[in-house]
Amino acid sequence: MKFLLLLLALLLPLCASAEEYVNPMTVEGQYPPIAGAQDDYGIGDPFVMRWNGMYYMYPSTCEERVKVFTSRDLVNWTDAGYCTQGRDVYFAYAPEVIYWRGSFYMITSPNGRGHYILKSDSPLGPFELITGNFGHSIDGSFFKTDDGQLMMLFPDNWIIKSAMLDEKTLLPSNLASTTGATLKHWTEGPGLFRRGDWYYLTFTGNHVCSTGYQVSFASRKGGPRGSFAQREDATLLINSVFGDEFKGLGHSSNVVGPDLDSMYIAYHSLVSLGGPARLYNLDRLFTNNGLLYTSGPSNSPMPVPEMPDIWGDAGGELHGFTEQVEGYFAEIPETAVFTQEWNFTLNSGTATLLIGQMNSADVTVQVDQTSLTLLVDGKKKESAKLPEIGPADCLHTLRVEVTPEIAYFYVDDMRLLTMKKPSITASRIGAIASNDVTYGFMACTAEALGSSDNTALKLLPGGFSARHALNAAELTLKDFGTQEEMAVLLGNADYNVRIAEAGEYCFDLMVKKADSGKQVAIALDGQEIWLGVVPEFTGRDKNFTFTTEPVMLPEGDHTLTVTAEDVLLNRISAFAHTPVEQMAFDFTTKAQREHFITYGPFTQRPSNGDLRITSGKKGFALFGEEGYTDYALDVTFEIPRNGNGTCGILLRATDVSYYDAQVDDSYFGYAIALSDKGVTLRRSRYGQVGASPFEAVKAWETAETGSLHIEVRGSRVEVFLPGEAEPLLTMDDGKPFTHGMWGFFSKGRGLTVLECTVLPLE
Repeated sequence: MKFLLLLLALLLPLCASAEEYVNPMTVEGQYPPIAGAQDDYGIGDPFVMRWNGMYYMYPSTCEERVKVFTSRDLVNWTDAGYCTQGRDVYFAYAPEVIYWRGSFYMITSPNGRGHYILKSDSPLGPFELITGNFGHSIDGSFFKTDDGQLMMLFPDNWIIKSAMLDEKTLLPSNLASTTGATLKHWTEGPGLFRRGDWYYLTFTGNHVCSTGYQVSFASRKGGPRGSFAQREDATLLINSVFGDEFKGLGHSSNVVGPDLDSMYIAYHSLVSLGGPARLYNLDRLFTNNGLLYTSGPSNSPMPVPEMPDIWGDAGGELHGFTEQVEGYFAEIPETAVFTQEWNFTLNSGTATLLIGQMNSADVTVQVDQTSLTLLVDGKKKESAKLPEIGPADCLHTLRVEVTPEIAYFYVDDMRLLTMKKPSITASRIGAIASNDVTYGFMACTAEALGSSDNTALKLLPGGFSARHALNAAELTLKDFGTQEEMAVLLGNADYNVRIAEAGEYCFDLMVKKADSGKQVAIALDGQEIWLGVVPEFTGRDKNFTFTTEPVMLPEGDHTLTVTAEDVLLNRISAFAHTPVEQMAFDFTTKAQREHFITYGPFTQRPSNGDLRITSGKKGFALFGEEGYTDYALDVTFEIPRNGNGTCGILLRATDVSYYDAQVDDSYFGYAIALSDKGVTLRRSRYGQVGASPFEAVKAWETAETGSLHIEVRGSRVEVFLPGEAEPLLTMDDGKPFTHGMWGFFSKGRGLTVLECTVLPLE
C-alpha cells in the first residue's frame, strides 16, 4: 500500500494527482503539417526514455532534424528543440535513444531506408552520425543486456529479430536471432522491457494508415534473446470501430512510470492520411507473469501518472529529502516492499546509498567504477562486478527493487545482484555525502515488481487480471496457464474500476471448466448488481469464458467486488451491451441501406433484391452493433462459385478493418466460409486462425441457392441446414468472441446475399 510522507503529506501532493488527461493528446511544439497536408504531422512513433528522473520523447520527423520533448510525468511535455543537425536524418523514422557507457546513442531509419546510429553527450543532443547505413529494414530498437552489451531489435520479413552490436563499430553481427514474434503481415516497432523474471516484447502490425494498426506482445523467461511465446490473445492496443476517430493505434514504446513501479506504453493514433498525421497517447501496462495487458486503449479521462512517494533532486529541488552534513536523507514509514532510484556521478569516488535496514542495522549499497557492494552494519554481505560503465565523469543510476521474497539491484539498467529472502526494510534512506560524488535525482516508492498494479484504476469497458485486486494480499493465487499466469481463488476480490460512460454492460469472466455450477456474484460499491451460476461448458478446453446478463453501470470511479466460493477466476472484462434488434433484409428497398455499413465494393442492388460483391474483390458488409451478444441468423445466398479465395458470413465481429496492405481476416470474430462444396467454421484474431472444421453439403454442388440457420449463444456457435434439428457444425469455444456485429465478407470469391434475418436469442 502507498505510504504518505511523514509530516509532509498535507504539504506535498506526491502520492496521488487529481490531474487527468485524455487520449489522444496534442503536444505543444509537435511537428507542423508537411507540404499539401492540413493536419499537423504531429507525434508519430513516440519513443520515450527515462534518465535522471526526467522523460525524453523522440518522435518520427517530417523535417531534416529530430525534435526532443521533456516531461516529468509522461503527460505534460515541453518542446526542448532539435537534437540533431544537418540532413543526415531527413524524415527520420522511429528514432530511439539509449544511455550506454556515459553517452547517448540514437538509432533511426531516414525515410525507412536502412539504419544509422548517432551519438551525443546529452539526451538533448546534438546527436552526430557515427555509422553509415547498415540496413536492417526500419524501426531499430536498443536493449542493454546484464553484461553491458547492446542488442538491436528490428523487423525482418514480418518477424522481429535481434542481433548483438559490436562494441567498437556499433554495427550488428551477422548472427541474427529470431524472436518468432509476428503479426502475419507487416510487423514493426519492437520494444523490449523486463519485470522480474519475464521479458516482454511489444511490436506493431498492419499498415500505419490502417484503422487496424495495432500493438501486440510476446514474452519469455531466461534472457532477452531466443524464441518468445506469443499468445493467441496477445493484442494490447487496437480500436477499429466504424466512425470512431480514435483509430490507427500503434508503434509504441514502454517505460517505467514516474512512481518507479508502474509501466506505461506510449503510442500514436492516426488523425489523417496526410503525412500520415498522428497524435501522442499513453496507457498503463500490467503484468501477470507471462501475460502483459493494458486496461485501455483509453479514450476517456484517466489519471496522470503518479510521482514517487518521496523524491528530490540534489541538483535542484529536494522536495521530500533534507540536506544534512552527512548527505541527503528522508524518513519514511517502515516498509518491506519498495523501489528506489539513485542517480550519481562518481568522479573517481564511491557512491554510498543508504537503502534501508536489516535487523535494525543500516543496509548500504556502494558503487564504484568496477563493483557494486551490499553492506550490513558496514560489513560486506554481497558484491558483484560491474561491466564497463564509461568514464568517471558520467552519470549512473542505481535501481533497487525489494520484496520479502526477492531483491534486485541494477546499475544503468543492468541487473547485477539478486537476493532471495532479503529481510530488508526501508525507513530511513539517503545518499551519503562525498567530495568525489555528485548526486542527482533520488526517489523511493513503497511498491515493487508491479505491486501497484493492484491498486491502479482498471478501465471499463476493458479487462484485467483477477489477481490485481485491492485486497490481493488476502487472496490465494493459483497457476492458470502455460506462462505461469496467476488466477484468484474466490472468496471476495475488490477492484478499483473507472467506468468511462454510464450504460448497460455485460461482464466476461474466465474460469475453470471444473467450476461449472458454482454461484458467482458481482457488486458495485457494496451493492449486488448480478448473481448467477457458472454455466456448463462442453468444449475440450479446461478453462473458458462466460458472459453475464447485462447490468446498468454508472459513470465514474467505483469498487467492483466479485464473490464466489472456491471459483478460480483468471480474468474480468466488461463491454457495452446493445440489445439485439430483430430485422429482416431482402435488399429490395433503398431504405434498408441505412441499417448496414460496407467496406470495399459490397453493393446493394434494390432492382435485383440482393447484396453483392463480385469475384476478385475484397470487402465487408456489417450489420448490428459491436455490443450484440446472442443472436440467430437466417441467410439465403447464391452458391458462390466464381473467383479464388473465400467468402461467407461473419459472426460477433469486432474491430473490423479494411485496407489493402494488411493481414487477411482483419477482424476478431467467427467466419462461416461458403463454397459449392460445403461450410467451414473458423475463428480469427487478425490472421491468427485456428483449426477450421468443414462439413460438406452435397446438394450445393448443383444448387443455385443455399440457406443456413445460425445460432451464437454463450461460448457455442451452431450452424444448421434449413429444417434440420441437428447442427451441421458446432464450435464450443473456450476463448469465445462474446459479442460483436454480424455480416458478410469476401476475399476474392464473389458472394450474392438474397435474404437475411436476425433474431435475439433469450
